[in-house]
Amino acid sequence: MRFSVIVAAFNEEEAIGATLADLHAHVPPDTEILVVDGGTDRTGEVVAEWTGRLPGLRHIPHIGDRGKGHAVRTGIREARGAVQAQFDADGQFFAKDLAPLVAPIERGELDVVLGSRFLAESGKDKRAAWSRSVGNHIVSGWASLLFGQRMTDVMAGIKAWSNDAASRFELTSDRYEYEVEIPCRAIRAGLRVGEVAVDTKAREEGESKVPVFRTGMRVLAATTRFRWGG
Repeated sequence: MRFSVIVAAFNEEEAIGATLADLHAHVPPDTEILVVDGGTDRTGEVVAEWTGRLPGLRHIPHIGDRGKGHAVRTGIREARGAVQAQFDADGQFFAKDLAPLVAPIERGELDVVLGSRFLAESGKDKRAAWSRSVGNHIVSGWASLLFGQRMTDVMAGIKAWSNDAASRFELTSDRYEYEVEIPCRAIRAGLRVGEVAVDTKAREEGESKVPVFRTGMRVLAATTRFRWGG
């Protein structure tokens, strides 16, 4: 398959249907969609209802799930596409932005592309929590300083990379640190990393499972560790 989309889900039965509907409307029919499900709710049942409409849909029960990073790593291992993307299950991002996200990779210009909510062309929902925006700016600024490349939104849950790029570095994070680990490991491996503006909206279904302050501190510490080889 040409393109794989990895959707890490943890108790997202309220949001996953709308996420799959959005993907159905905006990705090629032969797209492989992997829902890596580490929760205990009805997410898998909702995914099963979509199987006939999305031929490339795969539900992967993630037994022993240790966090979002662990689920994405499983998705990368299972994906068959030459180009792969991460797309959050909670409905905050738009599948229409996947095509411009992967275009620089398909053209051979970049190896890893980050979606950014903070570029001039981005459309950011003003209802989004200010604490998350501030935290993203701090983490992105610290990563930019340490790795010598400006990155405006390393924590966005919409990213893409080539399968070849994924084979050039190894992710180790089980939790949200993996978001920044992807560009940091890629830069250290000498890969070309860039950004594309994306739109976002406030979450409408379900509840966020991210403890903002604690997660931010862990990500900052992890970013420092990634810089010096950890």
